[in-house]
Amino acid sequence: MRTPFDKVAIGRSRPGRDEQSFAGVHEMRNTKVTKALAGCVLLALASVGAQAATFCPNQNFDSVTPPALPSGWTSSVATGAATTNGWVTRAVGYADTGANSAWVDDIDDYADVTLTSPAQTVTTGTTATITYRQSYVLWAPDARPLVNRAFNGAVLEVSIDSAAFADIVTAGGSVASAYTASLDPNEANPIAATAPFNRPVWSGDSGGFTTVTATLPASASGKNVAFRWRLGTEGGARSHTTHSGWWIDSISFAGISDDIFSDGFDGTCGN
Repeated sequence: MRTPFDKVAIGRSRPGRDEQSFAGVHEMRNTKVTKALAGCVLLALASVGAQAATFCPNQNFDSVTPPALPSGWTSSVATGAATTNGWVTRAVGYADTGANSAWVDDIDDYADVTLTSPAQTVTTGTTATITYRQSYVLWAPDARPLVNRAFNGAVLEVSIDSAAFADIVTAGGSVASAYTASLDPNEANPIAATAPFNRPVWSGDSGGFTTVTATLPASASGKNVAFRWRLGTEGGARSHTTHSGWWIDSISFAGISDDIFSDGFDGTCGN
């Protein structure tokens, strides 16, 4: 809020030349102070706004214009051809909430593609959870990937206090909506480059959006955590249905200390 400065009368009702000069200098200094204070306020507000944007833990990707990702969210292609595309947002009439979803295609290449969230802080003494909605159609030999294994697969990973990312289950957490398949150990996949090669994944056809709830390990209490959604493809083929690829939407957290900044997805934080 801008604070008005009252003009101060100096000397007589009709100031002399020297007094006029002094009053002008006084007013000029007041103007500079006012502008400086306003600048500090704006800078402070900008800093708070940036922090809020970084720490809004919930996300449904509707505060951005596709194909952009929200502030603090990143996509990377660790392995893949130069033409391999990363994660983007899409508004094609296929989303769990609002217009946008985050999406990566079912890639016809040997590729390792990730979507990584900003880091959040788990409330001390709390068992934190992440819940989101996902839809996927990823290449598997047939409609029964649990029987015949999968070629392309998706996993959820977590990093605790900037440690290397690990599968949410391997890190000591759990997933209520368990993985639906295992990678075929006879087919190379970059997310299962070391034994065992039959890494559990989501693969095949989810039949639309389904809910995933993952519980973080107790070791995450009071620490910073980041999540990444990781797709591994072995490059032999890909699915070609209408909603091929992996779609993520409606992400929410519980037990995250920055819940005060939870995102209403209208460009500001707050439910």
